[in-house]
Amino acid sequence: MVRKRSSLLEVWEATQVELQGTYSTERVVDLAKYIRTTTWVRAVVVVVVIPVPCLVVTLFIDLLPLANPSEGIKANKLFLVREFYCFVVMTFLAIHQFRTGGRTVLEYPTIRVVRDTLIVSALTVAAVYGVISWIGFPVPFTTLVVAPAWLTLTVIPMGIQWGEDLLRNPKAVTMLIDMAKLWICDVLLAFIYPPYYYIFASLSNTAQMAFTLLLPVIKIFMRNLFARAVGHLGDETPGLVIFNADVFGSLFVAYCMQSSPSFWATMELMLVDIGLMGLSLRDIERARKV
Repeated sequence: MVRKRSSLLEVWEATQVELQGTYSTERVVDLAKYIRTTTWVRAVVVVVVIPVPCLVVTLFIDLLPLANPSEGIKANKLFLVREFYCFVVMTFLAIHQFRTGGRTVLEYPTIRVVRDTLIVSALTVAAVYGVISWIGFPVPFTTLVVAPAWLTLTVIPMGIQWGEDLLRNPKAVTMLIDMAKLWICDVLLAFIYPPYYYIFASLSNTAQMAFTLLLPVIKIFMRNLFARAVGHLGDETPGLVIFNADVFGSLFVAYCMQSSPSFWATMELMLVDIGLMGLSLRDIERARKV
C-alpha cells in the first residue's frame, strides 16, 4: 500500500511543472532587488493596470452588435468586421511572437508586421465569407474551420521576410522551430476548449458534474505541453506557462460557470480550480523548504 502511494506521488510530482527546472542566479538576484526597492503601491498598480489593455481588446469584440443569425450573413455584416478584428489581433500576436523569439538574428520591421497583419486578416475573412456562402450562416466553430487557411497565410509573409536569412543561418532555423512549438500549443488550446464547451453545454446537470473532472486533466496536460515546448527559454518558461495554459484555462472555467444552469456544477468548477491552485502552492512551498 505504501509502495502504491509512493508511486502515485511520484507520478503526480512528475506532472507538476512548477517542480521542474530552476531559475538562474540573475533571476533570483533581480527578484530580491525588486522586493527591496519596490513599494507595495507600485506593485498593486502594476498588477491592476497590466491586464487592462488585454481586457479592452477582448471586450471590444462584443461591442459590435449582431442581428439574429436566422436573418443570414447580409443582416450580420458586422460579423465579418468582428472576424477581421479577431484575426488582426491573432495575426499580429503570432508574427510578433516569432519576431520576439528570433530578435537576435532575424529582423521584421514593425511597419511590415502591421502591413502583413492587415493583408493576412483580410484574406482570412475572405475565406470565412467563402465558407459561409458554401455552408450557410452561422458556420459552427467558424474560427476553427478557417484555422488551416489562417495558419498558412500567416506563415507565408514570415517565409518571405526571413527566407534568405534562414538559408544562411542554421541558428535562426532552430529558434523558429522552438517558437513554432509554442505557436502549435497556442493553436491546440483553441482546438481543445471550444469542443469541450460544446459538449459541456449539451449535457445534463449530472453529466456536467462528471464531465467537469476532465478539466484538471486538460489543464495539467497543457501545462506540461507548454513547459516542454518552451523549456529552452529558461527563466521565461514559468510566465509563458501561466499566461497560456493557466490563464486560458481559468478564463474558460469562468465561461463554463456563466453558461452552466446547475449550481452544483458551478461549485464543482470553482472547487476543482481552487484545489489545483492549492496543490500547486503546496508543492512550491515544499520545494522551497528542501
